[in-house]
Amino acid sequence: MSDISGQGSLHRLIYASRQRVPAEDLEHEVSRIIRASIRNNRLVSVTGLLLVHGGWFLQALEGSAGHVMTTYGRILNDPRHAQARLIQAGPADTRAFGDWNMCARGMNPGDEAILRTLAQRESLDPEKLEGAAALRLLTAVRGIQERTQLRAMI
Repeated sequence: MSDISGQGSLHRLIYASRQRVPAEDLEHEVSRIIRASIRNNRLVSVTGLLLVHGGWFLQALEGSAGHVMTTYGRILNDPRHAQARLIQAGPADTRAFGDWNMCARGMNPGDEAILRTLAQRESLDPEKLEGAAALRLLTAVRGIQERTQLRAMI
């Protein structure tokens, strides 16, 4: 399948990294990450979702392989990320996060049911998360985000 940017086939990359942001600055720093991501990703047709939970970032990036890898390279060099772990990377048939150049979501206590449903224990443990489970989790989070946005419009 061709990517909408015309830059080759569609790729998806999912990674986890430890947050290197003091708790009191997390909201501000995530906001900065999202603003920069939207600006940069829009230019190269990269879409995705960033989950912020339990001291971790879990993120999916979608687009052409070159653009996704360039974006991931910037993340690896960002001092707000540590111990990055590539969970999954490769071709994708369709975009799972095509509505967002980047969206961030934190899990609140009400969202913990999603983690239990997806066979996660007490908290998200990206060190043990495998590709299919990470994608299921992020697409479930996408659903929460979409419903939250719809309720905000009503």
